[in-house]
Amino acid sequence: MAVKNGDILLIRHLALKTLIGVYPYEKKIKQTVRVDLELEYDSSAAAASDDLKKAWDYSVLIEDLKTMVESLQCNLIESLAQHICDHILKYYPCKQVRLTLIKPHALAGDTEVGLVVERDRYR
Repeated sequence: MAVKNGDILLIRHLALKTLIGVYPYEKKIKQTVRVDLELEYDSSAAAASDDLKKAWDYSVLIEDLKTMVESLQCNLIESLAQHICDHILKYYPCKQVRLTLIKPHALAGDTEVGLVVERDRYR
C-alpha cells in the first residue's frame, strides 16, 4: 500500500475465531484465521501531543474485531475479508485498509491459503 497522506498502523498475526468454509464440518466448529492489517490514518495529533486521547487505541479495535468476526459465518475468505474492511472503514479513523487473511488449516499439511485485499474509504 502506498502511503498517500497518512501513516500506517500495523497489526500483525491477529488470531480470530470464526465459522468459515463451505463444507458441513466447517459450519460446526470455529476455526482460527490470522489477520495482518495495515491501516492508513493521520497520526500527527498523537505524535505532537504524546497523548493517548489523540491516538488510535488499537486495543479497542482488536477486541471489536474479535467480537465481530466471532459472530459471523462466511463461506469464503473473500467475504470475511470484505466484512472486516467494511467494519474498520465505517467505525475507525482509517483512510485505507490493507488486509492479509490467512486460513491456516484450509488444506492438509503445512500449506496455508490466504487473501490480500486493499479497500479505501472512497471506493
